[in-house]
Amino acid sequence: MGLPLEGWIALATLAVATTLFLTKILPIPVTALAVPVVLYATGVLPDAADALRGFSSQAAIAIAAVFVLGAGLKESGVATLMARGLQRAGGKSEPVLVGLTMLAAALLSAFMSNAAVVAILLPVGIAVAGRAGVPASRMLMPLAFAAVLGGTVTMIGTAPNFLVGDYVLSDGAQYMDGLEMHIFDFAPVGLVIVATGTLFMVFIGRRMLPSIGPADRMAAARLPAEVAQQFDIADRLYALSVAPTCTLLGKTIAEADIRNGYGLGIVMVHRTRAVPKRWLDPEPNRTLREGDVLYVQGEEVQAWALSEDHGLQFGLADERAVQRIMRHGATLAEFAIPPYSRAVGNSARDMKFRERFGLNVLAVNRRQSVITERPQDEKLQVGDAFLVSGSADRIHRLSGHPDFTLLTDISQAEDATRAPLAILLLLAALLPSILLGVPLTISAIGAVLLMYVTGCVSVRALRRAVDWKVIFLIVGTLPLGIALDKHQVAAQAAGWIVGFGHTTGVVGVYALLFLLAAVLAVLTSNAAAAVIVAPVAARAAIEFGVDVRDALLVMGYGCSCAFLLPFAQCNILVIAPGGYTTRDFLRVGALLSLVMAVVTIVCFAL
Repeated sequence: MGLPLEGWIALATLAVATTLFLTKILPIPVTALAVPVVLYATGVLPDAADALRGFSSQAAIAIAAVFVLGAGLKESGVATLMARGLQRAGGKSEPVLVGLTMLAAALLSAFMSNAAVVAILLPVGIAVAGRAGVPASRMLMPLAFAAVLGGTVTMIGTAPNFLVGDYVLSDGAQYMDGLEMHIFDFAPVGLVIVATGTLFMVFIGRRMLPSIGPADRMAAARLPAEVAQQFDIADRLYALSVAPTCTLLGKTIAEADIRNGYGLGIVMVHRTRAVPKRWLDPEPNRTLREGDVLYVQGEEVQAWALSEDHGLQFGLADERAVQRIMRHGATLAEFAIPPYSRAVGNSARDMKFRERFGLNVLAVNRRQSVITERPQDEKLQVGDAFLVSGSADRIHRLSGHPDFTLLTDISQAEDATRAPLAILLLLAALLPSILLGVPLTISAIGAVLLMYVTGCVSVRALRRAVDWKVIFLIVGTLPLGIALDKHQVAAQAAGWIVGFGHTTGVVGVYALLFLLAAVLAVLTSNAAAAVIVAPVAARAAIEFGVDVRDALLVMGYGCSCAFLLPFAQCNILVIAPGGYTTRDFLRVGALLSLVMAVVTIVCFAL
């Protein structure tokens, strides 16, 4: 049976969208939102309700809520507590360290964004590896892979799982009465995948990774105090007191313009005449008062010039001053510039780094050379590590930015007192759905509201938590899945899979579903692959006579098989710190993909 014209148009739309997703000629959200417009304009989906189905998707709303829940777990310190436990239990054994790091990442990613988990545990993994004398390159790829593996355990662990559940909710009735999907339906096989993948990386995969020595700058993460020693912060830190005759008295820090005028960064303000004495962040709108001590970092000649020009009392600081500053809210951290970062070719001044992130750039480390003279004007390159000062909270927020990779372990400086409350609120999102049948979307939104009211997540984190590319991909590709199903494309693909299955048996059916989902996930995205392959999996299961739910689960796991290529979301975060090449991902990722495929197929075929 041939395809109708509408089916060919839907296929052509899929091909063009895939090309645009890969080449990024247009921004991904633009391409995604163009899909329903094209399908409606060409008559493939003449009903506007079908073309706009993505905008009413419960899955899109629920996934956005889960992003916020993950941000709450991160901001409240749940991940920090786990990182501290990992440091205490790590020891010196490389296999033990790799195994514990992978299990920690998998556990977190079952309930959080996979990329967020990698961003949180990356500096911890580097620091733990450094203290144990283990090359960071042996730790970081397993960490990234574990975050992907852990996402397969629950429905909220990754977008494809959620979309499988949404497909069952919206379209499952046409294939099987009473077909349902629950939060932990992914767990039985997902846990086997996590265990098998972890064992593979511990005993085989890590041995195939490069051993980049601790002398490599990107593999030598330290605690803030160690960073201070590495960059000789105490030797370039000065204590400048605001005297009664100082011309900066009564001006704000922004008006003083110390950074632009003298190339100095204010690390902290010590308000000595307040009762009690206070240590304050150098906010741009902070007004300078008599008796304030400005701890500034930079070149000594510039510090002297500032003092002489404005009547400040010059004083030297020492390592004890650095320790006092870090005890009172400020900390130090290194960030690396990963490949594809938009920061490449720009300076901190170009990016308005201080204004946007509230952090001071104190130095840039480039190929073992430390640049301290006007580092804010230095054009950044891939692989640069730059030193910043500021609050742990702001550094933690910056760690989630895709253009920067945190290399310093600041987990000991973070506040984790709200972690138990955040865990309770996560349970508040899950338990009503599990025990009472409340739609997960409703309970997740309720938990998000409680997280905000109780202070587990800030307004700023709320704004930044949602990965809008994923949401737009769901909104745009859901109508494409409907079109492919409605105009016989899914039926044709299912027929080919069933024909192959008559020769190979159920193993062949599941293998093709897994492979189709994995390939489409690489070419488009894991969310788009789930939307497109779900109707194919359901039709193939009915025609071949296997359980529809099992076929959808196999397809969902295939969508999460993202180990081969370095530009996958989790993998790209560890390229620069681990010193990996594309060949490293191809070698280890291919074998892990095969392991995951075999485990998935065997678990469902037996």
